[in-house]
Amino acid sequence: MQHKMKFNEFRLMKVDFSLNPEFKIKGKKAPISPEIAIHHEFRKKQKELVVSLGIRQIAGNMPFYFEVVLLSPPIFEQIPASSLLKQFATINCPAILFPYVRETVADLSRRSGFPPLHLDPINFIDLAKQREKEKQPRDINR
Repeated sequence: MQHKMKFNEFRLMKVDFSLNPEFKIKGKKAPISPEIAIHHEFRKKQKELVVSLGIRQIAGNMPFYFEVVLLSPPIFEQIPASSLLKQFATINCPAILFPYVRETVADLSRRSGFPPLHLDPINFIDLAKQREKEKQPRDINR
């Protein structure tokens, strides 16, 4: 069964952008490895899954630091099974939100006088699997 969902809105919840006064150019470009935060809450009565995606780079030898958080509540016609809901919350919705976050970061960096920073694509399937593994208890005998 295919579940129909629609996005009525996207909200930019937080934007923080600051220049790094201690930045020193050192040969080639500094690697960008932003932190990724995904939060979700299901509102059963409204048939709404509120998902927020945050990306931030707040350390390292960077010319600037940034944090962007975008939120969107997709609305379902019918409430999906909990396993599908988890998939929507950890994979599908963040993948839909990411281009908007990526565009915001690129625009902020461009407007601050730097070339636009285009964040690398994120494989949200692999990210969800990795985070699921991290949650599971480890056997100390391994």
